[in-house]
Amino acid sequence: MAEIDFAQLTDIGCARSGNEDAVGSWPYEEGLVFAVADGLGGAAAGEEASALALEVVGRELDRAPGSWGTPKALRRAVQEANLAIYQKSVTVPELRGMGTTLTISAVMGSTLVAAHVGDCRLLLLREGVSRQLTKDHTWVQEQVAYGILSPEEARTHPRRNMLTRSLGRELIVGIDVLTIELQAGDILVQCSDGVHGFVAESTIVEVVRAHPPERACRLLIDRGIEEGGEDNLSVQIAAVVSCPPPAGRRWWRLGR
Repeated sequence: MAEIDFAQLTDIGCARSGNEDAVGSWPYEEGLVFAVADGLGGAAAGEEASALALEVVGRELDRAPGSWGTPKALRRAVQEANLAIYQKSVTVPELRGMGTTLTISAVMGSTLVAAHVGDCRLLLLREGVSRQLTKDHTWVQEQVAYGILSPEEARTHPRRNMLTRSLGRELIVGIDVLTIELQAGDILVQCSDGVHGFVAESTIVEVVRAHPPERACRLLIDRGIEEGGEDNLSVQIAAVVSCPPPAGRRWWRLGR
């Protein structure tokens, strides 16, 4: 069983009337699950969608048969959350068009399994080097992949928040699932675009390396607010203090 130093924080920011982000964490398989969702839609629809996503995911993980394995359990839980949001969106007029992004990570022993839809991000810091484990499901990221936009142009592009994938838009959603082996000293940073959209990754790395998770969460939220706080801000940090050695060699996999 891994020893994890974990903290999370969410903030309304400076420009929004409500907080459409939701964060949650709970024990799972003698480990830890933590999730961040960034809701979208008019009025209170975004808040409803992000909260519902976490509620359904938590419920479905509790129900999942142990024989499934974590990747299947996470994928099924996210699909059920998508279906719940879609059904509520089409049956409740004031919630029509609501949706949410969702990134959820499960740490069990020396293994991380994560499921991802949208533009929240999961970063891994290992031996001073950061790696973005998730891919943004946005229009500008597609343009970067095609070589049409540079990463620098994408950061300030007026369409940078246009999602190509989110929960609640369709009956079935594409889900990225990744599995990696962790090691002691690794730090996972999971955040909404209210943080990574305004705080440079180099700054995130600097803060997280220099401070324990609880303090680092506060500093990153404060930094995002200093940069304008134009969106809701959420961040979760899981520092791997110790973990059992992996059964085999370390490996990375990103699949859909």
